[in-house]
Amino acid sequence: LIFYFPGGYTWMLFLAMAVSHLWIYAFDHYRVLRSVPACTFAAYDIEWWCQAMLAPIMGIIASCLAFKGNCEPGMYCLTGFPLIATCSFAWLMHTIFHTACLIYLVPMCGKRLPDEDPAAHETFTSLSQRVPCNWFTANPIWCLRSKFKFKHAPACSFYQLGKERYMKYSPKTGCFFDEQDASPIVSNMDVKFKN
Repeated sequence: LIFYFPGGYTWMLFLAMAVSHLWIYAFDHYRVLRSVPACTFAAYDIEWWCQAMLAPIMGIIASCLAFKGNCEPGMYCLTGFPLIATCSFAWLMHTIFHTACLIYLVPMCGKRLPDEDPAAHETFTSLSQRVPCNWFTANPIWCLRSKFKFKHAPACSFYQLGKERYMKYSPKTGCFFDEQDASPIVSNMDVKFKN
């Protein structure tokens, strides 16, 4: 919304934002490459909704452009309600265009989804028998509660990449993985980045 106001301090704001973004980029770069052992991106839904929520925010920039263009040489000169209506129209048109691009243009640029879901038959139990990392085993608080509060025997084993052989089979705690029975999972939906 700062674009609606005179821009004397805008450059300082953007300089501070640039420094902040560099810091966040450096921190994320370190964290992902050094601390995160693996990532699985199973679906595009979260990314799509993030982009959809960005549409009205980006529409504010179009609205600001309509506001700042008012009474500039060679441009329109409006006051009162017509100016508000013009800014609102610019916001609405950008939001509709942005959302339409997400719905119609973006899918044409990607892979076609399969007609049938390859994991439609998969249950949590059957997947957890092959994949050691699940919500329960990757959650240290659940593992501690399993051991100290609920006194499960065996308690839920905490998942660590490369230490799967030490995990104990315990269906009561959501641990269905047993290294002897596990077969490797191969899926075209899994993308793993490892150090």
